[in-house]
Amino acid sequence: MSIQSSLKQARVRAGLSLTDAAKHSGIQRSNIAAIENGRRDPTASTIEKIASASRVRLIPVKSDGRTSVAEAATTLADAVRHNNIRRAYRTLIQVADDLTTPNPADRFVLALEPPAHVSPEWDAALAGIAEWCLSQAHLPLPAWITSERGNRDWDWTPPLHSAAAAIPVQIENVPKPLRERGVLIEADDLASV
Repeated sequence: MSIQSSLKQARVRAGLSLTDAAKHSGIQRSNIAAIENGRRDPTASTIEKIASASRVRLIPVKSDGRTSVAEAATTLADAVRHNNIRRAYRTLIQVADDLTTPNPADRFVLALEPPAHVSPEWDAALAGIAEWCLSQAHLPLPAWITSERGNRDWDWTPPLHSAAAAIPVQIENVPKPLRERGVLIEADDLASV
């Protein structure tokens, strides 16, 4: 996720309008809007002022090419918006793969930032995968994961194609955090190939 989109999400989560953020940061409203929309590259001091106004601190983290859940949600939303369900599904697989890094601290950091909303089902899938991967390392769960409960009665699988719907899901092979959210994706399907 870019610094610009992270700043915007932090501002929105803090309940600040552009006007409020401008007042608290000393940065003009139009400049904040231009930064958030990628029309202007902020200086380090501007980033610090906007982050401080939103009551967050941006911390650089070594990612080794792994994608955070928040970044993946942006890709996922774009794929769903363009009805590219295969790409969306591959994004879920990539999230599972990235969250199985051997270093537990890296797993936690990659899942810490709340992702943007995609749709109830895709949001539940992201939260279920994140919970499954973090739980395997006995890590605490960020609040966004525990608050995204899905609906146990959905029995939802990503609509890849009609032939996939004819293949029954083996419920016992669906990780519990997904199953409890009504998302039926087997653990083996989330394995990177």
